Amino acid sequence: MKVWTPLALTLLALAAPPTGFPALGREIESLVRERFYAAAQGARWAETNAGYAAKIQNVGTFRQETRRRLAELRASHTEYYAQDDPGYRDLLSIFKALLKRPAEGESLGLGLVERDGGWFVARVFPAGPAEAAGLRRGDRLVSADGEPFHPVRSLRDKAGHSVSLAVRSREDGPLRTVQITPRITDPQAEWLAAQRTGTRVLDRRGHRVGYVPIWSCAGSEPTEALADSLTADLGDAEALVLDLRGGWGGCNPELVALFDPAVPVLTRIGRDGHTSDFAASWRKPLVVLVDGGSRSGKEMVTRALQRSHRAVIVGERTAGAVLAGQPILLTDGSLLFLAVEDVRIDGERLEGLGVEPDVPVPASLPYADGADPQLERALDVAISPRR
Repeated sequence: MKVWTPLALTLLALAAPPTGFPALGREIESLVRERFYAAAQGARWAETNAGYAAKIQNVGTFRQETRRRLAELRASHTEYYAQDDPGYRDLLSIFKALLKRPAEGESLGLGLVERDGGWFVARVFPAGPAEAAGLRRGDRLVSADGEPFHPVRSLRDKAGHSVSLAVRSREDGPLRTVQITPRITDPQAEWLAAQRTGTRVLDRRGHRVGYVPIWSCAGSEPTEALADSLTADLGDAEALVLDLRGGWGGCNPELVALFDPAVPVLTRIGRDGHTSDFAASWRKPLVVLVDGGSRSGKEMVTRALQRSHRAVIVGERTAGAVLAGQPILLTDGSLLFLAVEDVRIDGERLEGLGVEPDVPVPASLPYADGADPQLERALDVAISPRR
């Protein structure tokens, strides 16, 4: 049986490389026409937008116009990434086996989201530069070394060197300056390290609650790390909060099996009568934490656990971004991420709808000043009597 995720398909090899923005625009038009999951819609889009880049002469205009026009398709997993765009190196890392391009680059050790024209800290990865600099959830990164902050351009060639960040933690609060030293890392390696380091047991009013943050499920390693932690670091926890907020999807449906109570518990009995139990799945209370940035495979896993009444879902409605996407390396080195197949989860379509949480809690991210009301509520739900 074929197993796949919405983030896993193939790289398209292109011949006869075109040059210049008009030719790059024609390349994208052709790919949408030939590969977009809704054939008739893709053909209409290509016809309507034929020659859209004919007079474009700079990368900024091309990026803006291409993204605007692709947005008309109203489909997830459909985006254009120039080489200095946030997300470009992420995709190179997630699809490294297919794209075969190096993904390493400068990082501050955090997850960022763009809101109202500003960049805000959504998650601080443990033991990274951002944590060392004292950055917190909800901080707005205003400038770097006196120039407006950009997640890629502000850090270029600055690994190992101190950067002055102007940060605002409250909307009506003052700017503060922090010194931070970017590091070189591969995105997937950084996310996996953050998952492992961030997995811990929290005390909640005398109860032990396990916590696992997963920024990306892509590849087998995040699921394997989760499986290991359930039987090791979190073995004596009374409940578990699985944090799937933000980041990238890529979760394999097999992740759901880690929480399947039908998986038997094995009891070993030695000659001396000593017994030991081994549970291959987590059977204790489970809370899944999601927000509007939870997408793709994360949504599939969330909905499966919700439908089976195996977990309580806390947070905000998920992104509704559940199509199968194909990363296509364009001839100038930029990327087109294109939806090429529709997706159903047990016959249910989540694209454009997302997963509605059982316990709604707004994210309140911008200028949160380090507060995380969604996590606080998830911990309370985890120790409350199951419904």
